[in-house]
Amino acid sequence: MRSRAAIALGSNLGDRIHILRRAVFHLGRIGRVAAVSGLYETAPVGGPAQDDYLNAVVTIETELDPEELLARLHQIEAEEGRQREERWGPRSLDLDLIAMATLEHGAAGARFVERHGEMTLPHPRAHERRFVLEPLVELWPEALLANGRSATDNLADTADQEVSLLARDWVELRRGKAWMLVGIQFALLGAFLVAAAVAGSLPQSWDWIEAVGLGLAAAGGGVGLWASWRLGSALTALPEPRRGTNLVEVGPYRWVRHPIYFGLILGMAGLVLLTRSLPALGVAAVTTGFFWIKAGYEESRLLAAVSGYGAYRRRVRGRLFPLGRHSG
Repeated sequence: MRSRAAIALGSNLGDRIHILRRAVFHLGRIGRVAAVSGLYETAPVGGPAQDDYLNAVVTIETELDPEELLARLHQIEAEEGRQREERWGPRSLDLDLIAMATLEHGAAGARFVERHGEMTLPHPRAHERRFVLEPLVELWPEALLANGRSATDNLADTADQEVSLLARDWVELRRGKAWMLVGIQFALLGAFLVAAAVAGSLPQSWDWIEAVGLGLAAAGGGVGLWASWRLGSALTALPEPRRGTNLVEVGPYRWVRHPIYFGLILGMAGLVLLTRSLPALGVAAVTTGFFWIKAGYEESRLLAAVSGYGAYRRRVRGRLFPLGRHSG
């Protein structure tokens, strides 16, 4: 008998987003992945002090019965390094079978109610946890939970619990869009250099404007090199973080979240003053606006991929320009 199953995913150890992406792939081997929710970050519930979790829900269609499905979920957890040593402790991957229903009985389905050993279905605590309910409502709002109420009805009762939506589209790396953004960036920088060269000229004599321009250009180059060095192995031209990227909050990243862009902006400002090119000034303004948009896209990906980036973004106020730090 073909059934729909809702499975909650969680991870707070290792490369969390990569682990969850692999989990979605594994779930596709035991059933048809019908839908994947957005990606959420939540503080741990119970247990020892530990890092925040990434959470999502996946619905699959499967021929497996509940016990067989649960066994396969435990197998996937083991393959991803899950060790069941401490209740509510940190884990590389947590897969919980939340609800299951036959597909022949409408949206809610004829739900399975199972109690065999340690297994209870629907999950006995899912209706109390917003980090399960929020993504579950995206995919299966009518799902009936252990208290006999739907996921939607239960969600209102967990409004006091904090969850943060990080991304809607997170399972696949969006390399096409990433390369498009890189292409636009280099086209704009090329247009700026052409405008500065064609519509401007290097100074024949020097006054304070040229001196400021030279200083800004040199400072911009220095900031860009400093920021690139501090990124180390995390440095990439694409607005997609590398696998395993850790939070960087040293050097210029202590004061501005995207110091490489800040360095490029300083460099463009310096060249505008050196060449006194109004067309170059216009292109520089457009390029700065593009940097703002591209940095925002990068941050949406960093929030999902890098543990602690949300708190870092709250501490460091400036996206493109140093604006000071919030205390705490």
